[in-house]
Amino acid sequence: MRLTVLLFLMSLSIVAVAQSGPCTEQVIRKQDPKNPPVADDAYFAAPSFAKPTVGEAAYEQAAKAVLGTRNNYKQSITIDRVVAAPSGDMAYEYGTTHVTYDDGESGKHIDRTAAFLQVWRVDRGACKEAAIMFEYPDAQSPTHSTISK
Repeated sequence: MRLTVLLFLMSLSIVAVAQSGPCTEQVIRKQDPKNPPVADDAYFAAPSFAKPTVGEAAYEQAAKAVLGTRNNYKQSITIDRVVAAPSGDMAYEYGTTHVTYDDGESGKHIDRTAAFLQVWRVDRGACKEAAIMFEYPDAQSPTHSTISK
């Protein structure tokens, strides 16, 4: 009985630790998924980018070129899971994003769902996006990104 009580009390302390620090599940779920705070050296990878980018400025330049060719753009994001380190200094989340738009270059209507993995870390005392990767589930994905900011 004493062991059971001790284990129960220890489990409560673990939960309390998991809830501390800047990168908790609650903090991440409150972020605007279309405009999260971004670490200076964040890594972005998406099928439409010629290569992954590092840093928000490089991302903005690459995304501007891609998003500028899209008309009637709509995006929805579904977060399936958020996992935070007990220390609260890192976390990750994954889910899907669904986009629809009319491609300005080809005239085609695009309706796609992509999987994403996003990594968060503490940067200057706040929980910020450190990396995000998007991928289409099929091997025949077009070079159209689902990223928006």
